[in-house]
Amino acid sequence: MGRVISTERRSAGTETMLDVLLRWTWIRRRTPSQDIADFDGGQPLRVVGFTQSIGGTVKVSVGKGKQVARLRQGYLRLAVGEAPVWSDARGGRDAALQAPFRLKLAGGKVRLAPKFERYELVTGAGTYDLAVPKKDGELVRHAFSGGAGLR
Repeated sequence: MGRVISTERRSAGTETMLDVLLRWTWIRRRTPSQDIADFDGGQPLRVVGFTQSIGGTVKVSVGKGKQVARLRQGYLRLAVGEAPVWSDARGGRDAALQAPFRLKLAGGKVRLAPKFERYELVTGAGTYDLAVPKKDGELVRHAFSGGAGLR
């Protein structure tokens, strides 16, 4: 049996300002194919994303008594043998996702996030929206298609 890795690392598409500066200086970061190999090898990964529905909908007032679901930023933790977990960036809201999974590209743009792509995520508990960086799309599709055994 291999070594146990418990600390997740950021995926290739989950970039910080330092990552952007390193890219500008031609210093390479990990690639999506390395992420998939690391995931299959047991490395937990953290993918930045947006959702309106995972963990419950948060409504905001848009005037005249109308409310709409707010797009929330957060992180999706992917680890072999564990249920994927969504964590809101603000507010401390976490939600473990239940198998079986089906992930389908939904199309359309993510407002204010042109480097993201939308998905419809069907789980054992319901259907959710999910937007992740295009760079991480292959990793997320691999993980939810049973790549190395998500529960």
